Amino acid sequence: MTTKAQAREYQRIFNKFRETVPQLGYDGTVALLNKLHRYETTLHRINENDCNGHPRMKTEYRDGQMYRFEVEDEKWAARDAKKEASIQKRVIELLDPLDIKVQFNGDPRGGAIRMLLPDHTSNGWDGETWGIYW
Repeated sequence: MTTKAQAREYQRIFNKFRETVPQLGYDGTVALLNKLHRYETTLHRINENDCNGHPRMKTEYRDGQMYRFEVEDEKWAARDAKKEASIQKRVIELLDPLDIKVQFNGDPRGGAIRMLLPDHTSNGWDGETWGIYW
């Protein structure tokens, strides 16, 4: 964590999870939040790639001239799609036994993982879900 605001947000989410899922204990809550943060970061990067495309530079020579331009890298896009599906499945499997429902946001401007807690509280603007924001 780099800022006080991030530390406060982590503590706020940590306290909420300790209250919502007390059976995890301290170490379990820390491990869960660390996994969710890792998954959130990867999904966010994949969402940015989807938004920006998956550019690859291509060079062609025509009539003695060199032309460089970007093309869509289909292999990279396929890897990202496979990784996204795998992470979404893992997140659902991780949170489902804790009675926490999950929504995934494909827009890079927001949190990629949104959790619907049993008490219907929120840490976001939508008033319904919790996100990982540190």
